[in-house]
Amino acid sequence: MTLMQKYPRVRDLLPLAKRRLPPFVHAYLAAGTGAGEAVSRNEQRLAQIELLPVFLRGRVTPDLSTSLFGKTYDLPFGVSPIGLSSLIWPGAERYLARMAAKANIPYALSTVAGDSMEAIGPVAGDNGWFQLYAPNDKVIMQDLLSRARNNGFSTLVVTADVPGPSRREDMARAGAPIGSRNAMSLTPRVFWQSMTHPTWALAALQNGGKFRFKNLEPYYDASSFDNVTQFIGSQLNGSLDWDYLNEIRAAWDGPLILKGILNGQDATRAVAAGVDGLIVSNHGGRQLDAVPASIDLLEAIRSSVGPKVPLLFDSGVRSGLDIARALAAGADFVMCGRAFMYGVAALGEPGPDHVLAVLKDELENTMVQLGLERLADLPTALSRQS
Repeated sequence: MTLMQKYPRVRDLLPLAKRRLPPFVHAYLAAGTGAGEAVSRNEQRLAQIELLPVFLRGRVTPDLSTSLFGKTYDLPFGVSPIGLSSLIWPGAERYLARMAAKANIPYALSTVAGDSMEAIGPVAGDNGWFQLYAPNDKVIMQDLLSRARNNGFSTLVVTADVPGPSRREDMARAGAPIGSRNAMSLTPRVFWQSMTHPTWALAALQNGGKFRFKNLEPYYDASSFDNVTQFIGSQLNGSLDWDYLNEIRAAWDGPLILKGILNGQDATRAVAAGVDGLIVSNHGGRQLDAVPASIDLLEAIRSSVGPKVPLLFDSGVRSGLDIARALAAGADFVMCGRAFMYGVAALGEPGPDHVLAVLKDELENTMVQLGLERLADLPTALSRQS
């Protein structure tokens, strides 16, 4: 039985991912914040978008390629930046970057990923993007951008939607040592969960046995901070404002995307500041449980910035049909995070390639069912009842 026969949907991977991951890790992957209503709302609102087919068009051969910031990608979706991705599955960054390079889609490496831009840049090749959590120390910001540029990352994604840590109550209940002196400490509960999930534990041992924030290690002074968590808290929480964004824009000479924009006023101001594109995102429902579904905000933001500004979308995407829905609703490109990480968690190294195959096949089939050959025609299929 092939992987496509056994796991024909991304959702089919979720039970296997849950079995393979220690509960505190699974909670980090799957949970939102509060009661988890924002996570559910993202998925539910996408599912309510209806697309209307047109028939009698003969054989339909969809073209899934798309151009973004002067580069043509083979598919209209990429991999969102995922913090602590090597905690979810050790080695995840390398697996995702390799898949993205082979498939010719973008892969965004997080500032707080487990692997470094020096290691991942050559693997991602021309498809690497770097996601920046703007550090309080602007000398560090300048150095991070220099390292990203020197290691081949073409596009910068600046995250705006994390003004501070969220509570992540489900993680706390699952045993993650949130709020402790050292959030990466090995508590007895974490140790037991790890030992009772040997596949994950063995993968962690093969990956060095200790989670590291390798992008930030050059700036971490153990004599000044008790642990890396305190360092991250001192640097990456609440430092970004409009003046700082202007400094980042001046320091980065490639395409710059601002991630996490949810209202038209911010979108208009960001474009005026020289941002090249926006990611409409509520951080996957992980920050504020009362936030509207990202898909419900896409139309208003498009109206604010006009037709020429590239709008990327993420939050709640679990299928190729969801990708088609987001493109029909006005997005130019779609970013997927959890979908790919469920693949890695469930299947390890083959996971990203399988999720890619599922999303591509679903999207292509959706286009055929709709009678459309061009992605640009998807908005014509949007049912007015949606």
